[in-house]
Amino acid sequence: MMQRRTFLGGIAAAAVPVTVVAVPIKEMSAMERAEFHANALCDAMAEMSPDRIWRKAIDSEHSFVLVVGDARPRSVVAQE
Repeated sequence: MMQRRTFLGGIAAAAVPVTVVAVPIKEMSAMERAEFHANALCDAMAEMSPDRIWRKAIDSEHSFVLVVGDARPRSVVAQE
């Protein structure tokens, strides 16, 4: 059985562009890790719902991360 940590580590490794020298996750600050994972979640949501523009908000003061999919203007969707 695959452990959650192994699964997430595999996803994180797959999400890093090949042209960028990856900083090991353990060497990132907590905010850098939160940013990394929030970006990965936005990317995954964009694959599932490409009709939306995905953005994130990280609020460490109130302890939450919000990922929101805003409806894309129909003119933008029609051009693709």
